[in-house]
Amino acid sequence: MHILLVLSIMIILSSVPSNQLSSELEQKIGNSLPEIQLPADYTASIFCMDVNGADGLALSSSGDLYAVSEADGCIYSINENGYKEIIAAGFRNPEGIAVSGSGMIYIVEDIEEGRLIGITPSGDIEVITEGLSFPEGVAVTKDGNVLITESSLESGLIFPIFSEVKILNSEGLCSVFSSLYLWSLSDIAVDSSGIVYVCNELSGYGFISASIIRIDPSDGSWNVFCRGLHSCEGICFDVNGEFPMYVVEEDTGGGSGRISIVDEDGVASVFAEGFQNLEDIVVDRSGRIFVSEDTSGRIILIHGDQ
Repeated sequence: MHILLVLSIMIILSSVPSNQLSSELEQKIGNSLPEIQLPADYTASIFCMDVNGADGLALSSSGDLYAVSEADGCIYSINENGYKEIIAAGFRNPEGIAVSGSGMIYIVEDIEEGRLIGITPSGDIEVITEGLSFPEGVAVTKDGNVLITESSLESGLIFPIFSEVKILNSEGLCSVFSSLYLWSLSDIAVDSSGIVYVCNELSGYGFISASIIRIDPSDGSWNVFCRGLHSCEGICFDVNGEFPMYVVEEDTGGGSGRISIVDEDGVASVFAEGFQNLEDIVVDRSGRIFVSEDTSGRIILIHGDQ
């Protein structure tokens, strides 16, 4: 039955001229999305389509946008017009992505024995470290150190869940924070002062309320910074690592994702709703917001109308 359906679709598509298909795709890109509820004077539109299993997003210092296709195991560069180009492929469940000031792209593979991989500005691929436990998030500090989150949640082990934040610096790979509790650390971000903030993707399930963990990497001290969000998956700061913080909640129920804003006191408020499952979020220097929907494969652009 499924094979017949696929064959039927292929026959239909083969009868449509390629230039017509291109025209239809161009019409979809840029379409407004009235189903998404936004503050006044904001608009959501489709920026890029068909990023299969769209996951991590990252912006370079020059404004280049990169997106992870977890399902296809590749990394896309997306230009200002929303057109994508594969720059690296062959990864296993890539998820987190970050770009250093020098243009080095870092990716982590969310699998047992996962890898931290680097893509140099010239396009060379380097395996930097291996043997990571289902790493999901990666971030780069101002001084070029790399932060990684790990979690044992996907390993199938019985609770408690082991979660850890590691840093890769001149001394090697070191632990910054670890926990044996009902936390599963996903995305990670660093503010302008170097303080680390990590999402707990189990937030909102059962009695688990801790949503964002704040960690001082200089001494390992930490506290629960924000509570009350649901399935926190992606996190970023506004321009230059300043508050407010933006958090994507992957699924608040029935596959519906939303974006919340968190202020410097850890107080959260809803910014936008009506998405499909969300994975990551970035904000560019002009204040434009990009989010990834893994179920639809869309990269969505949110911008002010002023």
